[in-house]
Amino acid sequence: MKQLLLIIIILTSGSKVYSAEPAPEEDYQKLEGIWSRNDQDSKGGPLRVEQELKQKISTLRVYDRNGKLIHSHQAKFQLQRMTDVNVFTYYDLQVLEGPNKGKQLKTPQSFVYRVRDAQFIQAEGLLRNDKRPLKTLIWWKKKLPEPPQDV
Repeated sequence: MKQLLLIIIILTSGSKVYSAEPAPEEDYQKLEGIWSRNDQDSKGGPLRVEQELKQKISTLRVYDRNGKLIHSHQAKFQLQRMTDVNVFTYYDLQVLEGPNKGKQLKTPQSFVYRVRDAQFIQAEGLLRNDKRPLKTLIWWKKKLPEPPQDV
């Protein structure tokens, strides 16, 4: 709890000491790949959510219990580093599949994130002016199949 309060204080501080700097390319490389997590629909049914991050583009896909694609959207993203936290900002979001197909959201949305081993931890609702409720999501890096070895 003390760490969460420290993060909130750091993020809401107006001091230039804590200003965000553009992240180096190595931060983008750590995130590159496919990340997945489980979720639920409004009736409590299981959903599988996958997010592919590559070349500063995020493509998110949501699948129902039968593996059917029910939502997809794509957005550009940028990463920033602060003294003690990293910030992920996505923008120019466009819905590709699902009931809201064609809808666009140009307004940037940011959250705090951390990559630890095969985990991508996303914390929303912490940054100044972020009206979203506090929410933490944990994504797991999907291992791609190894190419066959020549025998």
